[in-house]
Amino acid sequence: MKEAKAGSKKKAAQKSATKTTSTETKKIASSEPESPVQPNAAAAASTPQPPVVDQEPRLPAPHGKLGVFGGPKDRGIKPDDKLALPTGPHGVYERIRSLNPKSFYCSMRWNYHVEHLTPEEVKRWWANKKLLVTNPKKGGAVVVRAVDYGPHEKTGLDISISPGAAEALGVEVGDEVDIALANPRSPLGPVS
Repeated sequence: MKEAKAGSKKKAAQKSATKTTSTETKKIASSEPESPVQPNAAAAASTPQPPVVDQEPRLPAPHGKLGVFGGPKDRGIKPDDKLALPTGPHGVYERIRSLNPKSFYCSMRWNYHVEHLTPEEVKRWWANKKLLVTNPKKGGAVVVRAVDYGPHEKTGLDISISPGAAEALGVEVGDEVDIALANPRSPLGPVS
């Protein structure tokens, strides 16, 4: 009885080896190159990477492509969507559609992971921070205040500004702009 079981196991192993050999032969005969198998690639892709932690809050990008957002006519958002930064009085999160499209505001993908600060403290640090946005082609510049997080990475845009700021700067969606922190005492609007 034991010999019969051992014999059937041996035949099963030989059959499996034959299948493997014929599969390998088919792969060699195939004209498509075989992709290398990396045993940890799938595990690495599914493992979330730890966030980058900055030593202090810093500007996400010194230049990049521009987008436009906000105001009552912005249909890319829900009516009740709130801003990501506490820009209202007493740290209130305003609604995006309540923004005046003729005012001067912006959004960028701020890093909320900063040493010795909680994400909420970093949000308060960025709230209403003044930025200088410059049109390198025409030379105009505007001062805007930080009010939101965005635009989404998939858009390929680095900063979004109000329709009024875009008009004053003479730019359209996708145009390249330079970005810097502005003097906190600078008034919002076009720089003269």
